[in-house]
Order: sequence, then structure tokens, then C-alpha cells
Amino acid sequence: AATVFAGCKTEPDPGKDHNWALLPFEKADNVNPVLLPDTNSTFLCPVRNTIVQWEEKDVFNPAAVVRNDTVFLLFRAEDSIGKFAGTSRIGLAWSTDGLHFKKHPVPVLYPDNDAEKIYEWEGGCEDPRIVEDENGTYYMTYTAYDGDKARLMVASSKDLYHWTKHGLALTAATGGPITQWWSKSGSIVSTYVNGTPVAKKIDNRYWMYWGGTDI
Repeated sequence: AATVFAGCKTEPDPGKDHNWALLPFEKADNVNPVLLPDTNSTFLCPVRNTIVQWEEKDVFNPAAVVRNDTVFLLFRAEDSIGKFAGTSRIGLAWSTDGLHFKKHPVPVLYPDNDAEKIYEWEGGCEDPRIVEDENGTYYMTYTAYDGDKARLMVASSKDLYHWTKHGLALTAATGGPITQWWSKSGSIVSTYVNGTPVAKKIDNRYWMYWGGTDI
């Protein structure tokens, strides 16, 4: 099973300038892994209309944000049923020391009988990235997978527990139907305000790096 670990150590190359890097990292062996799959966690899936063990197989690919001196992790979790051997949902965990985490009992973002089901079922909602705006609203970019293509999506929240889906992040492009492109891993350009990344406008626009195979 995939799990979430807290940190690893990297050795800087003495011949290169690493002033930009957050180094070094050291494994916190006394607390790792910080999250593990849990067969006891259950959730009423609104699409299947049945109880599923939503994090029984994997917990991985987290995004972290600090809110009110608490570290929150949004993480990808998978069950082990369905034609892709697991549907992905996004869970939430929190910690006051960054090492010992407690999980919210049910996922906070997941495939539902909504307008995004065509993109999210039954592969699921994957790989969250998160940023705050200047007004305190959180924006999550996540990957919807329908079994054929991964598509980058956007959701927003005021409290990290309750999310509103806004659909596809990429809807128009010069030279092709971008809704049919493979897209994921959206990272919105930010600046740090009191240690927290906040989305920053450049030339009156927000900017985002994203990828599939290339950035």
C-alpha cells in the first residue's frame, strides 16, 4: 500500500547554488509513516449507493497548508473496488506539530452524482494541490480521471472541509480542443505571506504551471 511519509534528506551539490532550495531534509523515523491506509474507514459512496472502505488500499500524494497554526494535509486515498482496482477520493488530516496527524473520518472531495461525474467516474479525484487567495479562500487543483484521460479541475473552500467544485480548469486554447488533452498537477504561482503561500497576480492575472508529460 502507498503511504505518506514526513520528509527525506537530500545532500546539496557543493558545486551548485542551492539558495532557492529547502534543504536539508531528514527522515523523521520515529513517526513515519505519518498516514497509513485504514480498512476501518467507511463512506457512503453516492455514485455506487453503497458503503465503501474509501482508504483501504492507498493514502498518498498529499498537499499541505497551514491554517490557524495547524498543518492540514489533503491526500489522495483509494479503495480497491471497481474496474480500475480502486476509485480515488481526497481526504483531510491535520497536525499541530507537522508530524502526528489525525484524519477526518470521511473524504472531503469525491465523485458524486453531479456535473463533474462525467470526468471523475470511476477513476476518481486525485492528486490535490492547494493555494489560498488574498481573501482567505482556498483553491484546490485536482485531477479527475474517467478511465481514459486525466483532466485538471478546480474546487474552492473557506474551511478545507466543505468544497465547491468549479469544473475544468482548462477549457479553451489556441489550436485544439483542450478538454480532450491529458492535464494534471496544477500549481498556481504564489508568494509567501506570513509563511503561507498566497496566489499572486502578475500583470493582473493569476498564472498556473501544469503538466501531463511536459510542463
